[in-house]
Amino acid sequence: MGAFLKSDLEHRLSVLKRQEGMSWYVPNQMQLRAHQCAARTILYVGGNRSGKSTWGAMELCFHLTREYPDWFPMERRLTHPIKAVVVCTEFPIVERVIEPKLMAYLPHAYIAKRRRTPQGYLSRMICKDGSTVDFLTSEMDDMAFESADWDVYWGDEPQKKTKYYAIQRGLVDRKGMTLLTFTPLTEPWIKEELVDKADGQKVACFTVNIRDNKFTIQGEPILTEDAIQEFEAKLPEDVKLTRISGQFFHLRGLVYPEYDSHVHEWVDCNEPGRVLKYQYPDPVVCVLDPHDRLPHHAIWVWVDRQDNLFVDRELIFHGTLKELAQKLLVTEAQAGYRMKRRLIDPNFGRKPQQVGGAFSVIQELASKPYPIAFGEAADDKELGRAMVKRYLHYDRQKPLSVTNSPKLYFHKARCVQTIHSVRNHQYDEWRGAGKDDRDPKEVDKQKDTHGADCIRYLCISHPTFDRLMMKEDVFQLEAAAY
Repeated sequence: MGAFLKSDLEHRLSVLKRQEGMSWYVPNQMQLRAHQCAARTILYVGGNRSGKSTWGAMELCFHLTREYPDWFPMERRLTHPIKAVVVCTEFPIVERVIEPKLMAYLPHAYIAKRRRTPQGYLSRMICKDGSTVDFLTSEMDDMAFESADWDVYWGDEPQKKTKYYAIQRGLVDRKGMTLLTFTPLTEPWIKEELVDKADGQKVACFTVNIRDNKFTIQGEPILTEDAIQEFEAKLPEDVKLTRISGQFFHLRGLVYPEYDSHVHEWVDCNEPGRVLKYQYPDPVVCVLDPHDRLPHHAIWVWVDRQDNLFVDRELIFHGTLKELAQKLLVTEAQAGYRMKRRLIDPNFGRKPQQVGGAFSVIQELASKPYPIAFGEAADDKELGRAMVKRYLHYDRQKPLSVTNSPKLYFHKARCVQTIHSVRNHQYDEWRGAGKDDRDPKEVDKQKDTHGADCIRYLCISHPTFDRLMMKEDVFQLEAAAY
């Protein structure tokens, strides 16, 4: 009898939830903070099971019904039937995650019709007041995202850059809002272009932990600490921080996921933030990645007494080798650098300056009227990347300190393209029949790698203060040679 009564009560409760689902929603603390945000673009970034999809589904339900809780900001309330779009990576996600979430909270009395694809996946929801929700996937052609305008865009899981900006164009006319919910495993552009630029006014980002979602309705434990720890124990170390706490640590495909703009960048003394300035006589190393069609890329790095490397400035220059040599020398003189070493891409450095020519690029750079001496850098990609990672490394789970800090830093304003190259340097993704037979880490995506290559040449040379100071200044060597 008791079991029967319990079953009957559960059934009646489920009926009530289907009829008045929204009234049963009690946001946790982090969900509430994000709901109350007035920004038009909100990122809700978190680990697995951190309440991301529930937050996104409830946002959509509020806007579809225009039944807002008292605590919902007036700036984001809509007063008319809306056009919304939900974008997932694939339609099975719509079936397994999005549709059940919406059906759990959106009162069924609001729904007039649900259209489906030939495969049975939800493609459009039409409400009785004329509001519509379109369901698209990242697998679709970009043109599918260009042909409509919307009031609300909810992107669940990381979105392709082209599709994101196609939808943004569709939001302009209706002054629409963007809601992104995802675990940051892919699409590194999101961090650079959205997360790092979040100001809390136009763009806001909330990073949530799986433990923020341990309890839901009336304190009923949905995720217990034991369950979380069991899940955590099964995760590889390189993705644990991301899947548990939503940190942008392991972005699949990134060569250097360790890079953090808040830690690895600095500014000059007259600027806000971490301030540093080159002080003579700290030794300086120049690294050059020349090119015969694209602009040459050079960096200058000073080494302090603790062997920290500070990438102080860059040069992106399109010209002849003689023009390049003159530009390098002028830059060094103006900066007041104490030059101790110069390194060059060995493959290009050994290349004949002209087809069939007798002189290499290194020899041409070392000749008059602007003699400048370069040595060949080591070109072991695997070892070089390992060294860059070592220089970037610090324990992210502990506070920064003298004993817990990286050894490589970049000037925020003077090294823009080098920073962009390093933080966005990616491994290629193998396609086709042989993709499982090849390690994706073997091949780069050949796009804007020059800055990253310079850093690799730098770190594999392992410059130290003491060893550099034992060398003669390169200006003296050049003067002696010519």
